[in-house]
Amino acid sequence: MATSVNPPRGMRDFLPAEKARRERVLAVIRDRYAAHGFDEIETPVMEDSSRLHAGLGGDNEKLAFGVLKRGLTTEDLQGAESALDLADLGLRFDLTVPLARFYASHRAELPGVFRSVQVAPVWRAERPQKGRYRQFVQCDIDILGEASALAEVELIAATLDTLAALGLEGCTIRINDRRLLFGMLEVFGFAATEHDSVLITLDKLDKLGIEGVVAELRERGFTTGAVDAAEAFLTRPRTLQAMPFGEPAIRRELPEGVPDEAVASLAAIGAAVAAGVRRPSWWTPWTRRSPPSTRCR
Repeated sequence: MATSVNPPRGMRDFLPAEKARRERVLAVIRDRYAAHGFDEIETPVMEDSSRLHAGLGGDNEKLAFGVLKRGLTTEDLQGAESALDLADLGLRFDLTVPLARFYASHRAELPGVFRSVQVAPVWRAERPQKGRYRQFVQCDIDILGEASALAEVELIAATLDTLAALGLEGCTIRINDRRLLFGMLEVFGFAATEHDSVLITLDKLDKLGIEGVVAELRERGFTTGAVDAAEAFLTRPRTLQAMPFGEPAIRRELPEGVPDEAVASLAAIGAAVAAGVRRPSWWTPWTRRSPPSTRCR
């Protein structure tokens, strides 16, 4: 039988023309984020297995490719309670876990407020299907050392500028505030100890749809009344539209009882982005280069 010459399932080759187009797109992305003061970092494709399975990646941790320890014996294989016992390294499944490790390793060498951008491949042991690959490129931007909403505004402004430079129209940016999510779960009746677990299922809305998410919540044994309340909220009649910026309009989209502080913060972010944003007082470029002046479009 002839040996297959195709790449492994879920992975792709790129011909010269395709590679050139991808590199042009990536060049625009890097250029625009650099103009906003983001500095590119690079991290290893592998991290310690224990770090990849420390709970930061949710369900994605289950999709991590493990790398077997060197020198395993038959006794090691027979005595392992799980596959994780046989692996000491793993391929990164996203760029967030490597960033956390990078920042912990180099914090003393970085400025107090550090803008990071990383564009690199990641790997997930998913079942190959249309539109889902085992190897793909992620672009991850973060601002570390600044906890205020100004950091969120900067991230959104830089991304809007990048999307515009790529010529993409009709894009939607979704803002996720865990304070609002936790407040909503509390209103629905989920116990505080269940919040993180419930959010892992809610994160699957795009993949499973409302019916699938509700079914999984019931299968996992959460309180029936809380799941019913969540289902009622998710299936409520509404017209899909961009989130309005005023606090009253935002509150109409949320159940009663969510934190006032989180609602006010979301309204402020929306208003700042809509009005066009100036760099905050703490903004300073880390490298010696002088990035061109950029305004949010």
